Amino acid sequence: MSTNNTPTNDIPEHLAQAPVRKSRNRIRMENLVWQIAIGVAFLAFWEYASERWISALLVSKPTRIAGTMWEWTVDGTYVKNIWITLKATAMGFAGGAIGGMILGYITATWRRVGEVLEPYVTALYTLPRLALAPLFLMWFGLGMEFRVMFAATIVFFLVYYNTYFGVREVSNELLAAVRIMGANRAQLAMRVVIPSALVWVAAGLKISVPYALVGVVVAEMLASDEGVGFLLAKSASQFSTYGTFAAIAALLVMALVTDWILEFFTRRALRWKTVGTSSQEQHG
Repeated sequence: MSTNNTPTNDIPEHLAQAPVRKSRNRIRMENLVWQIAIGVAFLAFWEYASERWISALLVSKPTRIAGTMWEWTVDGTYVKNIWITLKATAMGFAGGAIGGMILGYITATWRRVGEVLEPYVTALYTLPRLALAPLFLMWFGLGMEFRVMFAATIVFFLVYYNTYFGVREVSNELLAAVRIMGANRAQLAMRVVIPSALVWVAAGLKISVPYALVGVVVAEMLASDEGVGFLLAKSASQFSTYGTFAAIAALLVMALVTDWILEFFTRRALRWKTVGTSSQEQHG
């Protein structure tokens, strides 16, 4: 009689240890640590390389830039000019976004109107925005109106085309089914068209926020005596590298904060879609 003494490596599946998965919060914390480490390393390298490998006249030094930022914070230069730029950005974004959504919805819903207006919209879209600056200066002067209108013309077309294609992508079968149920045009718009196109519109809004800021800053650099764009142009004209970087740092912070705010509201507006997708994945 022979016995098989060969050990077996078969382990029941229910006893096998599942791989440890990191929580989402831990992953975010690790990413944050890496982001901070990369930023600190870059600043340290910049500080060391300045005046050793590269002329400080060209790249300045982080410590000098930080000193200028602190000075502008204490004397109110940042507060005054950032507020002016933010206000113009918000007004230009709101005006361009509202106009783009309205015209985009109209031209996508009434196709005959869209076909008639299409060459005019395309012509204005392909026109370089800087070509409008002299005309806007003659119309609106050097005040807030010039900055707002310049930014609004940039935002308008980004939101317009996203709204237009978002409305056009709504399923015709879904529209027909809702019409059979007795829905009128207003109910179709509120219950079907707008919710379906909201993803496209939200994408257009998110993309257009930095462009609104760019439009305002460019307008301030061209013709203005206040705003972050003015600080940037003034520092560059005086060959003040540290002042130029201090103004750029303010723009970076403004862009990040506005993007986070818009991302927050976009997630809330599209929560119904996220919840629906998660529910489908759980039941899939």
